[in-house]
Amino acid sequence: MKTLEAKELRHMPTLLLQLSYPTSDPEYAATILRSIEELGVEALELEDTGSLRLIGKGFRNIVLVGVKGGVKVALKVRRSDYAEKSTWREAYMLGLANRVGVGPRLLGHSGPVLVMSLVKGIDLSKWLLHESYSPHEAKQTLLETARQCHMLDQAGIDHRELSDATKHVIVTEEGPVVIDFGSAAPSSHPKNLTSLMNYIYSKPLEDVRTRLGLAKMDRERLRRYKATYSREDFEALLATVGLL
Repeated sequence: MKTLEAKELRHMPTLLLQLSYPTSDPEYAATILRSIEELGVEALELEDTGSLRLIGKGFRNIVLVGVKGGVKVALKVRRSDYAEKSTWREAYMLGLANRVGVGPRLLGHSGPVLVMSLVKGIDLSKWLLHESYSPHEAKQTLLETARQCHMLDQAGIDHRELSDATKHVIVTEEGPVVIDFGSAAPSSHPKNLTSLMNYIYSKPLEDVRTRLGLAKMDRERLRRYKATYSREDFEALLATVGLL
């Protein structure tokens, strides 16, 4: 992929305006570029067409690929039509998740831009439904995802979007990664593992559960876990359903 030095965007107004999505606001685009440079991002990756490489788009942000310290990174950039332009809150929650070994690595934030390690892979649902894995590999992937949810629960961090893990868990060559902490919040009653189990036991994954030989959800075990968030109750729940 081609790259363009960030500073060169100042001389390329058409590309610069692509930073301000979906409305082409020159002032906001300039603000984003200043934040990118403050964060030490040296270059942005381009598509073959010459436009900025966009790898993600949500109602809060777009995600671009940049280069920082010679390494590819992900840049979350607040959309111009999203009311809250600061990425401070999301960066704070991602930083808390990083402390317990969960999420992409936070590399910095400034104004409307958050920089983090680039996660390359496929979303969990597509991976599970593709069937190009062994049952053992799939169980290990679900077990590691559950372990990350347990760590978030114990840390009092509620991701809030894991009941549909489709877009929020990416399976990489190294294993699953929980991403997107834009809705996350501190909580005395987090529901990360509960949400993940509801996802695993949803209708779209019925054939996957059958293929893996997972047992019926033990709701009493789940209630015990939600009361304690203990390692013992976590392991008991996963053993009951056949993931441990």
